[in-house]
This record gives sequence, structure tokens and C-alpha cells, in this order.
Amino acid sequence: MKLTEEFSEILGMFAADGCLQNEYICMWGNIYQDKDYYDKIVCPFFSKVFDKKVMAHEKKSNSVYGFYLCSKKVVKLFRELGFSNNKAYNVKIPQIILNSKDKKIYAAFIRGYADCDGCIDFLKRKGKYKSFKLKYNTYPRIHISSVSDKIMKQISYLLNKLNIEHTYYYRKPREMNEKMATVIVIRGQKRIEIFMKKIGFNNPGHYTKYLIWKKFGMCPPKTILEQRKLILKNQISPFSFYNDCKKVPGTGFEPATSSSLRLLHKA
Repeated sequence: MKLTEEFSEILGMFAADGCLQNEYICMWGNIYQDKDYYDKIVCPFFSKVFDKKVMAHEKKSNSVYGFYLCSKKVVKLFRELGFSNNKAYNVKIPQIILNSKDKKIYAAFIRGYADCDGCIDFLKRKGKYKSFKLKYNTYPRIHISSVSDKIMKQISYLLNKLNIEHTYYYRKPREMNEKMATVIVIRGQKRIEIFMKKIGFNNPGHYTKYLIWKKFGMCPPKTILEQRKLILKNQISPFSFYNDCKKVPGTGFEPATSSSLRLLHKA
């Protein structure tokens, strides 16, 4: 299998959210947030690279959306690349990625992984900042995490090769049955912009948050993808997620309509 950027991105996706069994591989995302990503990115990539028609479907019992790919050849390939049936705690970046010394290959793997096991969020500032930054979620952070310390160290290595500054720490378990997680954080406007230029997101669940932040200088928390699409179409004000939305001058928005408020309450 030729190592292309698309194949590298697939390997990043699979390292994050894939499952390897004896007769098939499968991938599952969130039924509410990841449909667009699977329909427009994940399935087309798998279909093209493996020359098989891959289509996602819902599993409502588990609130997931994804697919099975039944192929002994594909299973064999993923095993040869170092994946195993029990990959959660020992998953690592395939050696062909590390050996490539190709920054586009590095970026594609990280993008696939971050699209599936990463997130971007925005914080309110505290201290001596302008009122806008104190009231609204303006400070950007990208998180990438795993219970596999090995793959986080390798992703950190690739980020260093791409000259993307980041921090690295261990998150203690919050529940009795949880494992220690390793977390990579990229924070601040300058570093976020470098990440987006060199790696970026293909998952609309993440990318729409970034676009709202770029457009409005903030991005409200706890929104769903459909709400963010409406915000980007100027059909809902991002400020309407805050109690004081009427106090924001010059936003170009009327207060949220009853229909948009019903959408907000559903979430």
C-alpha cells in the first residue's frame, strides 16, 4: 500500500477511533456530531484508498455512526502496520509514518487523529482583560488525548518536527474505572493559527467552531453542529447563547427568534 496523505490520515483516524477484529475493521463516531464528517471525509477516504464502497450507518442503541469494512486483506494490512485487537492502551503510530520524514504525512496523521480524538474549545479570560474577553469565550485551545502514553509521545514528536508549540501533561482519572490519560494542549491564537495552517481539521464538528471564532472573535460553548451551521449562516447570533445578548452593540443580529430558541433549548 502506497503511503499517501489520505492513507496517513486514515491511519490517524483508525488509531483514534478504529477497531480491529479477525474478519473486519470498523470505525464509529458520535451519532449527533460526526455524521457530516463520516459521510464527507471518512467514508470517501476509505472507499478510495481500499477500492471498496464504504457507507456509514447509525447504531442508535449505542448513539454511534460508522461502518464495518469486511476484508481479510485489510485486516492483515492493519495488523502488519502494528494495530491489534486491544489497541486502546498500546496503540502507537505506525513505523511507516515515522520513517517517512515527510511533514505532509506527519500532518495528515495528526489531522486524522485530532479529528477523531481531539477537540477545540474557547475560554473566558480572567483578570485585567477587556470586557468582551471577560464575558465571552475567546481564548482558543486544542486538546488531543489518549490513554496510550506511547502515541501521545509520538504525536508530540511529530508536532515538534512541524514546529508547533504545545504542552504535554497527565490527567488523573476522574472515575474509579478510568485510566490515566495523556493530554497534548495547543493554546493561544498564534499557536492555533500555526496548527490550522500546517494541519487543520477535516471534521466539521471542530472546524465550525474555529470558523465562528474567526468570524466573531468568540465561540459559545455547548453548541451542537447544526446550531453552529446556523450561526455561520447568520441565522442565529452566537451572542444569543449568553444572557446579555441584547447588550452587545453592533453585532448585526436581532435577539434570537422563538424558533431558534427552541433549537437552543433542544440541545
